[in-house]
Amino acid sequence: MRIFARLALILLPLLLAGCRFENPLTTNPSEDLNTWLLGEWELKEKGSTSTAVVAPLSHDRYSVHVSVAPKGGSGKREYDFEAWSSRVGNSLFFTLRSLKNSANLPEGAYVFLHAQMIDQVTVRLRPLQLDSPESATGLELRNEVRSRLKEGTLYAEDSAKDWNRVAEIYWTKEGETGLFKPLRYATPPATKKP
Repeated sequence: MRIFARLALILLPLLLAGCRFENPLTTNPSEDLNTWLLGEWELKEKGSTSTAVVAPLSHDRYSVHVSVAPKGGSGKREYDFEAWSSRVGNSLFFTLRSLKNSANLPEGAYVFLHAQMIDQVTVRLRPLQLDSPESATGLELRNEVRSRLKEGTLYAEDSAKDWNRVAEIYWTKEGETGLFKPLRYATPPATKKP
């Protein structure tokens, strides 16, 4: 399950320390795209680098490609997801469906995340901590999420990971997308202290 801790969607993109499931939280998106989540995101920890490219798939679904490069660079793993927002009560989560068989994650499996925008260049991802069996229905999963939210046990301690935006996504009316590095995120020059 350690590999799941490195995925993040993100949309996501993607901190999947939780379990995988056979059913989604919601079968349809609860909201349109949040364009703040689009872009290329990076997580660096303990010598490894993970990247996630979150692009629009439609007006309410995301395409998420995650690359996990362990320390030393060998054994790189890649994951592809279709993702959408899933509202449970007043809280918004993301459902990610694996599009191909990958290490520890079969095609068609679902994982769930909570995303919190910290600022324009940082998103905090948390995997959901659920005890439901892999075969749980969407209703059973939503009921457990509601219960754990009330108890304050939905997220494992220290499971949050902050991903940094390293590039943005442009999206044309014709559906074309591409990455670009915006000037507004350039590091300001260091100021000299008197």
